[in-house]
Amino acid sequence: MLQLISYRTNTRIFNALMFFVAFTFMLVWLPLLRCLFDGPSYSWGQSYFGMSFFSKGLSADYLLLVVFFVLYLFLFASFYWIKNRMVFYILLGWWWLHAFGNVLYDIIRNGDAMFHGDTLDVHISLSAIVIPMSILALILIVLVIRKDRKMPEVQIPWGRSNNLKAIILLGPIAIQAFLFATGEPHGLTDQIGVIIAIIQSYLFPIIFFPERSPATEAKPA
Repeated sequence: MLQLISYRTNTRIFNALMFFVAFTFMLVWLPLLRCLFDGPSYSWGQSYFGMSFFSKGLSADYLLLVVFFVLYLFLFASFYWIKNRMVFYILLGWWWLHAFGNVLYDIIRNGDAMFHGDTLDVHISLSAIVIPMSILALILIVLVIRKDRKMPEVQIPWGRSNNLKAIILLGPIAIQAFLFATGEPHGLTDQIGVIIAIIQSYLFPIIFFPERSPATEAKPA
Protein backbone atom coordinates (compact mmCIF):
# COMPACT_ATOMS: atom_id res chain seq x y z
CA MET A 1 0.00 0.00 0.00
CA LEU A 2 1.30 3.46 -0.94
CA GLN A 3 2.44 5.41 2.13
CA LEU A 4 2.36 9.18 1.81
CA ILE A 5 5.39 10.90 3.33
CA SER A 6 5.75 14.54 4.36
CA TYR A 7 9.18 15.93 3.52
CA ARG A 8 8.81 19.11 5.55
CA THR A 9 7.85 19.68 9.18
CA ASN A 10 4.63 21.50 10.05
CA THR A 11 5.49 25.17 9.51
CA ARG A 12 3.43 28.26 10.34
CA ILE A 13 4.24 30.29 7.24
CA PHE A 14 3.39 27.29 5.04
CA ASN A 15 0.07 26.92 6.83
CA ALA A 16 -0.66 30.64 6.50
CA LEU A 17 -0.20 30.48 2.73
CA MET A 18 -2.29 27.30 2.57
CA PHE A 19 -5.20 29.12 4.21
CA PHE A 20 -4.70 31.96 1.72
CA VAL A 21 -4.90 29.40 -1.09
CA ALA A 22 -8.03 27.95 0.52
CA PHE A 23 -9.72 31.34 0.28
CA THR A 24 -9.48 31.12 -3.52
CA PHE A 25 -10.22 27.37 -3.54
CA MET A 26 -13.75 28.26 -2.47
CA LEU A 27 -14.41 29.65 -5.97
CA VAL A 28 -13.77 26.15 -7.35
CA TRP A 29 -15.16 23.95 -4.58
CA LEU A 30 -18.57 25.65 -4.32
CA PRO A 31 -19.56 25.54 -8.03
CA LEU A 32 -18.02 22.06 -8.31
CA LEU A 33 -20.52 20.78 -5.73
CA ARG A 34 -23.48 22.87 -6.85
CA CYS A 35 -23.26 21.99 -10.54
CA LEU A 36 -23.03 18.33 -9.53
CA PHE A 37 -25.85 18.23 -6.98
CA ASP A 38 -28.15 21.09 -8.03
CA GLY A 39 -28.24 20.06 -11.66
CA PRO A 40 -29.64 22.43 -14.32
CA SER A 41 -31.13 24.74 -11.68
CA TYR A 42 -27.61 26.03 -10.94
CA SER A 43 -25.43 27.79 -13.48
CA TRP A 44 -21.75 28.71 -13.23
CA GLY A 45 -19.72 30.92 -15.51
CA GLN A 46 -16.18 32.24 -15.61
CA SER A 47 -13.95 34.29 -17.87
CA TYR A 48 -10.45 32.82 -17.97
CA PHE A 49 -7.74 34.86 -19.70
CA GLY A 50 -10.18 36.05 -22.34
CA MET A 51 -12.01 32.72 -22.76
CA SER A 52 -15.55 32.26 -21.47
CA PHE A 53 -16.77 29.08 -19.78
CA PHE A 54 -20.33 28.31 -18.72
CA SER A 55 -22.06 25.30 -17.23
CA LYS A 56 -25.71 24.81 -16.33
CA GLY A 57 -25.52 21.76 -14.14
CA LEU A 58 -23.17 19.26 -15.76
CA SER A 59 -21.85 20.16 -19.19
CA ALA A 60 -18.55 20.04 -21.06
CA ASP A 61 -17.26 23.24 -19.41
CA TYR A 62 -17.76 21.63 -15.99
CA LEU A 63 -14.58 19.69 -16.75
CA LEU A 64 -12.64 22.93 -16.24
CA LEU A 65 -13.75 22.95 -12.60
CA VAL A 66 -12.61 19.33 -12.28
CA VAL A 67 -9.18 20.24 -13.68
CA PHE A 68 -8.90 23.19 -11.27
CA PHE A 69 -9.94 20.94 -8.37
CA VAL A 70 -7.23 18.39 -9.21
CA LEU A 71 -4.61 21.14 -9.49
CA TYR A 72 -5.64 22.53 -6.11
CA LEU A 73 -5.34 19.05 -4.60
CA PHE A 74 -1.81 18.73 -5.95
CA LEU A 75 -1.00 22.22 -4.69
CA PHE A 76 -2.21 21.50 -1.15
CA ALA A 77 -0.28 18.22 -1.16
CA SER A 78 2.88 19.81 -2.55
CA PHE A 79 3.38 22.03 0.50
CA TYR A 80 4.51 19.01 2.49
CA TRP A 81 3.94 15.73 0.67
CA ILE A 82 5.84 16.05 -2.63
CA LYS A 83 9.57 15.40 -2.54
CA ASN A 84 10.40 17.30 -5.74
CA ARG A 85 10.22 20.86 -4.45
CA MET A 86 10.38 22.36 -7.94
CA VAL A 87 6.90 20.91 -8.52
CA PHE A 88 5.77 22.82 -5.42
CA TYR A 89 7.23 26.09 -6.71
CA ILE A 90 5.65 25.64 -10.15
CA LEU A 91 2.24 24.96 -8.60
CA LEU A 92 2.57 28.10 -6.47
CA GLY A 93 3.22 30.06 -9.67
CA TRP A 94 0.20 28.46 -11.32
CA TRP A 95 -1.97 29.34 -8.33
CA TRP A 96 -0.97 33.02 -8.40
CA LEU A 97 -1.70 33.26 -12.13
CA HIS A 98 -4.97 31.36 -11.71
CA ALA A 99 -6.24 33.27 -8.68
CA PHE A 100 -4.93 36.76 -9.40
CA GLY A 101 -3.33 36.95 -12.84
CA ASN A 102 -6.59 36.00 -14.52
CA VAL A 103 -8.63 38.63 -12.64
CA LEU A 104 -5.98 41.33 -13.13
CA TYR A 105 -5.95 40.51 -16.84
CA ASP A 106 -9.73 40.95 -16.98
CA ILE A 107 -9.62 44.22 -15.00
CA ILE A 108 -6.92 45.66 -17.27
CA ARG A 109 -8.82 44.58 -20.37
CA ASN A 110 -12.42 45.33 -19.38
CA GLY A 111 -12.31 47.53 -16.29
CA ASP A 112 -13.55 46.68 -12.80
CA ALA A 113 -15.97 43.79 -12.33
CA MET A 114 -18.22 42.52 -9.56
CA PHE A 115 -18.35 39.12 -7.89
CA HIS A 116 -21.99 38.05 -7.41
CA GLY A 117 -23.08 35.38 -4.94
CA ASP A 118 -26.85 35.25 -5.32
CA THR A 119 -27.63 32.68 -2.62
CA LEU A 120 -26.06 34.75 0.17
CA ASP A 121 -26.70 38.06 -1.66
CA VAL A 122 -22.99 38.93 -1.82
CA HIS A 123 -21.74 41.51 -4.34
CA ILE A 124 -18.10 42.63 -4.17
CA SER A 125 -15.90 44.90 -6.32
CA LEU A 126 -13.04 42.71 -7.52
CA SER A 127 -10.33 45.32 -8.02
CA ALA A 128 -10.71 46.61 -4.46
CA ILE A 129 -9.69 43.24 -3.04
CA VAL A 130 -7.73 41.53 -5.82
CA ILE A 131 -4.92 44.07 -6.21
CA PRO A 132 -3.83 44.19 -2.53
CA MET A 133 -4.39 40.44 -2.14
CA SER A 134 -2.28 39.65 -5.20
CA ILE A 135 0.62 41.67 -3.76
CA LEU A 136 0.29 39.98 -0.37
CA ALA A 137 0.10 36.55 -2.03
CA LEU A 138 3.26 37.23 -4.04
CA ILE A 139 5.13 38.28 -0.90
CA LEU A 140 4.00 35.13 0.92
CA ILE A 141 5.06 32.93 -2.00
CA VAL A 142 8.56 34.43 -1.99
CA LEU A 143 8.85 33.99 1.79
CA VAL A 144 7.61 30.40 1.64
CA ILE A 145 10.02 29.43 -1.15
CA ARG A 146 12.94 31.01 0.71
CA LYS A 147 11.93 29.17 3.88
CA ASP A 148 11.46 25.89 2.02
CA ARG A 149 14.92 26.02 0.45
CA LYS A 150 16.51 26.33 3.90
CA MET A 151 14.53 23.55 5.58
CA PRO A 152 15.99 20.06 6.08
CA GLU A 153 14.24 17.10 4.53
CA VAL A 154 12.30 14.94 6.97
CA GLN A 155 10.07 11.89 6.63
CA ILE A 156 6.73 12.09 8.44
CA PRO A 157 4.15 9.46 7.41
CA TRP A 158 0.52 10.29 6.69
CA GLY A 159 -1.18 9.67 10.02
CA ARG A 160 -4.53 8.71 11.47
CA SER A 161 -5.21 12.35 12.28
CA ASN A 162 -4.98 13.19 8.57
CA ASN A 163 -7.57 10.52 7.75
CA LEU A 164 -9.80 11.66 10.61
CA LYS A 165 -9.72 15.30 9.49
CA ALA A 166 -10.57 14.26 5.93
CA ILE A 167 -13.54 12.18 7.12
CA ILE A 168 -14.89 14.96 9.37
CA LEU A 169 -14.45 17.65 6.74
CA LEU A 170 -15.76 15.75 3.72
CA GLY A 171 -18.38 13.65 5.51
CA PRO A 172 -21.11 16.33 5.18
CA ILE A 173 -20.97 16.08 1.36
CA ALA A 174 -23.82 13.55 1.52
CA ILE A 175 -25.91 16.07 3.48
CA GLN A 176 -25.00 18.83 1.02
CA ALA A 177 -26.05 16.64 -1.90
CA PHE A 178 -29.49 16.26 -0.30
CA LEU A 179 -29.78 19.98 0.53
CA PHE A 180 -28.78 21.15 -2.95
CA ALA A 181 -30.81 18.53 -4.82
CA THR A 182 -34.09 18.91 -2.89
CA GLY A 183 -34.16 22.53 -1.72
CA GLU A 184 -35.46 25.61 -3.48
CA PRO A 185 -32.84 27.62 -5.43
CA HIS A 186 -31.44 30.36 -3.14
CA GLY A 187 -33.65 29.10 -0.30
CA LEU A 188 -32.69 28.12 3.24
CA THR A 189 -31.47 24.65 2.29
CA ASP A 190 -29.23 26.13 -0.41
CA GLN A 191 -27.84 28.66 2.06
CA ILE A 192 -27.01 25.95 4.59
CA GLY A 193 -25.28 23.89 1.90
CA VAL A 194 -23.30 26.92 0.73
CA ILE A 195 -22.17 27.81 4.26
CA ILE A 196 -20.99 24.22 4.81
CA ALA A 197 -19.10 24.34 1.49
CA ILE A 198 -17.39 27.62 2.46
CA ILE A 199 -16.29 26.12 5.78
CA GLN A 200 -15.03 23.00 4.00
CA SER A 201 -13.03 24.97 1.46
CA TYR A 202 -11.37 27.16 4.07
CA LEU A 203 -10.47 24.25 6.36
CA PHE A 204 -9.37 21.98 3.50
CA PRO A 205 -5.64 22.63 4.16
CA ILE A 206 -5.73 21.05 7.63
CA ILE A 207 -6.14 17.63 6.00
CA PHE A 208 -2.61 18.03 4.66
CA PHE A 209 -0.89 19.31 7.80
CA PRO A 210 1.73 16.73 8.86
CA GLU A 211 1.56 15.54 12.43
CA ARG A 212 3.72 17.42 14.89
CA SER A 213 6.10 14.99 16.56
CA PRO A 214 8.99 15.79 18.90
CA ALA A 215 10.68 12.63 17.66
CA THR A 216 10.81 13.86 14.07
CA GLU A 217 14.39 14.10 12.88
CA ALA A 218 15.86 15.58 9.76
CA LYS A 219 16.96 13.07 7.17
CA PRO A 220 20.77 12.96 6.90
CA ALA A 221 22.14 14.63 3.79
